[in-house]
Amino acid sequence: MRIPYVIDNQAHRLADILNALLAEHRGQSLDVATAYFTVGGFGLLREGLFGLGSFRLILGAEPT
Repeated sequence: MRIPYVIDNQAHRLADILNALLAEHRGQSLDVATAYFTVGGFGLLREGLFGLGSFRLILGAEPT
């Protein structure tokens, strides 16, 4: 899959790009480190994430 240079959620939606990448890597492992997590975002990627062999999510803390 060719990843667009700009993902602006108009011409190219981030959820669509991520779901296409997850489909191509079904059964493989994915590690993600991020500062943000939303239930709505998880819902958009749910099926693709459950198709992975393993998934680790590392959440950062709000800086003080």
